[in-house]
Amino acid sequence: MGRLIVASNREPYDIEFRENKLKLHKTVGGLVSALEPIIKSLGGVWVCWGRKGQRIPEVFEVNENFLIKFVPLSEKTISNYYYGFSNKTLWPLCHMFLSRTKFEKAYWTSYRMVNMRFANAILEMYRSGDTVMVNDYHLSLVPNIMRDKGFKGKIFFFWHIPFPSYCIYRFLPWGKEIIEGFLGADVIGFHTQEYVDNFLDCVDRLTDAVIQGNNIKWKGREIKVKAVPIGIDAERWQRDASSKNTLKAVKKMRRELNVEFIGLSVDRLDYTKGLKEKLLSIDRFFDKYPSFRGRMSFIQVAVPSRTKIQEYSELKKEIDQIISTINGAFGEPGWVPIHYYYKGFPSSKLAIFYRLADFALITPIMDGLNLVAKEFVASQIDNRGALILSKFAGASWQLKGGAILVNPFDTEKTADSIYKALKMGPEEKKKRMETMKKEVMEKDLKWWVQEFFEGLI
Repeated sequence: MGRLIVASNREPYDIEFRENKLKLHKTVGGLVSALEPIIKSLGGVWVCWGRKGQRIPEVFEVNENFLIKFVPLSEKTISNYYYGFSNKTLWPLCHMFLSRTKFEKAYWTSYRMVNMRFANAILEMYRSGDTVMVNDYHLSLVPNIMRDKGFKGKIFFFWHIPFPSYCIYRFLPWGKEIIEGFLGADVIGFHTQEYVDNFLDCVDRLTDAVIQGNNIKWKGREIKVKAVPIGIDAERWQRDASSKNTLKAVKKMRRELNVEFIGLSVDRLDYTKGLKEKLLSIDRFFDKYPSFRGRMSFIQVAVPSRTKIQEYSELKKEIDQIISTINGAFGEPGWVPIHYYYKGFPSSKLAIFYRLADFALITPIMDGLNLVAKEFVASQIDNRGALILSKFAGASWQLKGGAILVNPFDTEKTADSIYKALKMGPEEKKKRMETMKKEVMEKDLKWWVQEFFEGLI
């Protein structure tokens, strides 16, 4: 077969010059982990936004098989396309936060223009026989733009966030154009069947396409729509979690924290992740179950996200205040209820946190999937941890056989679920974790690549 051309807003590497030497740092994420090895093996191109200030050519050679094609954007375009339409329109709409959704014509104009640039960049790099994969809500128009330009090759498109029901989607003034953008692809992927069903309903209501099961006929072409939840490199997480360095660090941290039980959450600092609701549940837990004061500490990792958007800065202030209030109300000399880290950690450090925790509390208000839940499960080498998971996370469809599912808005029941996780016996924990681990190990990154690309790669 030919090469693989991947298009995504984000680059596969952070590229920098330090002391006139080139440094490549692989960016964190399931997509890069899944596709970077394929491009290195088969050859290909990664088309992405060219970040400001990089002293690199528009086409950068990682090696003789792997090229990065940058699409440079002006500050004004970035403001409207990325911070505007992508993250103030599509992101809140698809996560059902209508009150936060902005419908600005200038945002849409820039979004459409950037999608045109990405389509042109792909066509510029394309060779006969290549396979094209377009990713996510930033680039939804690209597949159909390419078809309008006469492209006949194979296009795969994966939407990584929730796809809302028609009752929400219909508020988007440009909804029909975006749906038609999807339909330029040959295969369209989502994380869950619920998102597939929502998408097909919107296709039915907004276009003249013919829907047959999970297939669509439109403009003489047949399009497959699939629910294929992305996996993780589960074997790597197990190796990291069971390494000598990890075990040594876990023992050290347990001594330092000096508590009987440890809870954990790792989230991007985003209003969709339910941090405020989670913290209120922890507050309720310490109030309702005072016997755990001094015996349980909670670690909250909040990774900075979209810091240039005002709503995110305001959210950080609110989260800081809630944590300060809880620690002030319940803390005692020698014991801190919540240990808060506002930064990202490398996977090696996360493996330590995952192995350390007696339970993970992953409670997004709405989430396309949630890889943290899967990483935590894969890291439970001794099956001693418990997972409390929002029923509104896409991953809940896969992990419901073992996770304690909660509604993040129900602080009382979430507090009770923390108590349940802490009181759960070792046999029940083992049974639940083994059920989830089987799903995570079998449907890993390799499985996802085979299923989504239908064995072509």
